[in-house]
Amino acid sequence: MPIVDEFLSSISNFLRTKNSLQLQLFLRVEPPLPDQYLQLSQELKSSYRDGNKLELHIGKLVPEADDGDAEVGGAWPGFLAFLKEYLEFWRDVNFGDLLETHTQLSNLANACITALSNATYGIIVLPATIQLCSTLARLAMMLDKRPDLTRKMVKIADVDQESRKTLVEGTAESIQRAFTMCLTERTANRNGIGRDGKPEGKKVGIYSFANMVLRLLFQCKKTRLANQMFTNISQNSPPLGLYPASQRVTYLFYLGRYHFANSHFYYAAQSLQSAYDQCHAKCLKQRRSILIVLIASNMILGRFPSRAFLSRPEAADVLDKFIPISNAIQKGNMIAFKQAVGPESGNEEWLFQHGVLLPLRSRCEVLVWRTFARRIFLLTYQFPSDPNSRRAPTLDLEDLVAAAQYCQKLLEGWVKPVDSMTAMQAGRMHPNSMFMKTPDLVPPPEGPKNLGAQDGMIFGNTMPDLMEMEAIVASLVQQDLLHGFISHNQGKFAILGAKQRGGPLNAGFPPVWETLKVRAEREVNSGEIPGWVQTERTGMMGGVVNLTGIARPVGSGE
Repeated sequence: MPIVDEFLSSISNFLRTKNSLQLQLFLRVEPPLPDQYLQLSQELKSSYRDGNKLELHIGKLVPEADDGDAEVGGAWPGFLAFLKEYLEFWRDVNFGDLLETHTQLSNLANACITALSNATYGIIVLPATIQLCSTLARLAMMLDKRPDLTRKMVKIADVDQESRKTLVEGTAESIQRAFTMCLTERTANRNGIGRDGKPEGKKVGIYSFANMVLRLLFQCKKTRLANQMFTNISQNSPPLGLYPASQRVTYLFYLGRYHFANSHFYYAAQSLQSAYDQCHAKCLKQRRSILIVLIASNMILGRFPSRAFLSRPEAADVLDKFIPISNAIQKGNMIAFKQAVGPESGNEEWLFQHGVLLPLRSRCEVLVWRTFARRIFLLTYQFPSDPNSRRAPTLDLEDLVAAAQYCQKLLEGWVKPVDSMTAMQAGRMHPNSMFMKTPDLVPPPEGPKNLGAQDGMIFGNTMPDLMEMEAIVASLVQQDLLHGFISHNQGKFAILGAKQRGGPLNAGFPPVWETLKVRAEREVNSGEIPGWVQTERTGMMGGVVNLTGIARPVGSGE
């Protein structure tokens, strides 16, 4: 029997028995492959150059049932069109031309997705669709790293204004069609969960396709396009916990990265922590990728990595990049912080490559200021002699200005005079006195260092003044990182509730993690992280209506 006939007869048998896994095994496109596929390609080239002839031959061996009933070995029109596209792929493919192969594979995947759309029998080709789309996604990712091959496509896109989408973005859009079909399929049960407690129908493929799309969108830096996808998942998906661990971990990783990129660091930390906990201990590369963004998220929230983590094989070289930043934040050392996130550390490029440099640089500087203010308060505050005094503890903003100017001058290369150092060592000057007056420093002989935009705190090459320090303290108060109020006339920050909260430090400088956690949890109305379905949603059919995330207080607007 000719191999084409043998192949088509097997396909017809798989349709009759609804054997989707064997169908997936036969519909392969990615080398290495058995010799039979080479023979299939050669036979198609020699005997079926005419597409009409090929179509007629397919119709004979895989007939279309009059009523679309696949029980008798028949097929539906969408599948027949896909099968013709599949055989033409093997007839014409040249794996040496990767761009052309991508075009052919895109057409094949789109035909398969169309076959998947059949409401009754599309489920039979679901595993094959996942396989084809996965191969297409990998090829697109590989081509994206080969500008020598895609340069010609870029020139064509520049000419055709309607085709400006990148190769990766176009691939993501194609695969998203399959994702949408699976997500919005109407199932016997409104919540998409069968009697066996597992996702039913095409909803089995939701996260397989979602993960492919997310990976492609992150590759082409179009993460904003994932927003609607996460919204639709929140509304229509069965709980994530019903899906295999590999799909859960991958999805939570990209969900965490999405929230991190959109400055929702609490959501990011929760998603990434769950992904890390569920990732197998032997998957070191995956655990390391999760850990990088997880540590960055936690540091922005005021939680810092410990040295005990070093014993984990995926964490050793990762922690070395973050510990200098962590130490600078905990000590309120602005100079050390600027160096830790700058080129002096040697880690700037690494942090940038992993997408965490800019959030760390901007968000953690706020935490440095908070610790900086706390340390100046400890250095300058004099506890009252009368324990019953009702005066609020205060921090003089001029002391903050003096300390900030001191740090700024050190960044610019100013040095301490020898006589001042000698006096301090001789005990004639208290170290804290440097914060009570203009810093006793002199410029270097070659002149102050010209600081770049990222080097000189937020001041560039100008010295901080009282107005700027007042603005910084006001910002910390607004973010709940300081508890109190500013007296503009007196130039002081006053701490509220010192007696009730066990002293001025507890009252005025609340723990960062607890503060930011409370603020983030107030924003989560449903108790779930946006994009992460953790509980089953009951629909109208069961007589229970779940209004979580839908109902809003009267007057709250849209």
